[in-house]
Amino acid sequence: MVERLTDKAEIRRRLNADREWSLYALADLDDDLFPHCDWWGFGDALALVFRALTIRPIFVIGDSEAGRELLAGFPETSGYLNIRPHHVEGAEALYRYRERREVRRMFLDDFRPRVGETVRLGVHDCAEIERLYASGDGGGIAFAPFQLETGMFRGIRRHGELVAVAGVQVASRQEGVAAIGNIFTRADCRGHGLAQIATSAVVDAVRSTAIPTIGLNVGCRNAAAIQAYENIGFRIRFGYYEGVVDRVAAG
Repeated sequence: MVERLTDKAEIRRRLNADREWSLYALADLDDDLFPHCDWWGFGDALALVFRALTIRPIFVIGDSEAGRELLAGFPETSGYLNIRPHHVEGAEALYRYRERREVRRMFLDDFRPRVGETVRLGVHDCAEIERLYASGDGGGIAFAPFQLETGMFRGIRRHGELVAVAGVQVASRQEGVAAIGNIFTRADCRGHGLAQIATSAVVDAVRSTAIPTIGLNVGCRNAAAIQAYENIGFRIRFGYYEGVVDRVAAG
């Protein structure tokens, strides 16, 4: 039977069965994020619904059989579903992706920063950051203003205008994990390494807190971005699928 989970220790145990896949979910155990989470279990499988983002991410961990049973008894009718390849068959019987993206998860291996001038961005820069994301193709889909409170966002200005930004989607000193994200460069400023400079500055900020596990996500077809992250020391660990889903109507 699918059951609601509230015990952090038990949730942490399940997540640590695959720590790299659980990068984001582990950070959601922090006290400020935990109230925004619904956790569900079946056997040793676990599902998370994170409600602090408009897209409402759904994360699943466990073997294929337990994952299928978990999703079958899962109450969510829509959300942004994140699954490993072995969950695809079971998920397809229950949900339909509006558009399914194949993603690579990368982790920092041998940091080789690209140095350049950046500025620290905070809550007071939120409106400017959101305008930058709105200027292009899907930037900031996983951005939320509370992320700025980490103090780990960095930007690059040209002639007084913010043209590139990078930050974190989650960062947990308690769990020792951070996910770099919200990386975006204005279209007319691309091709000059600004994303590498901004991302390097964010990595420096994360490393200064002694967080050991630093990862990020990138679309599998975005060869330029993958190369940029490899240039500063990230390496691909595995692939997975994500996208907005809707529950298949019964019958």
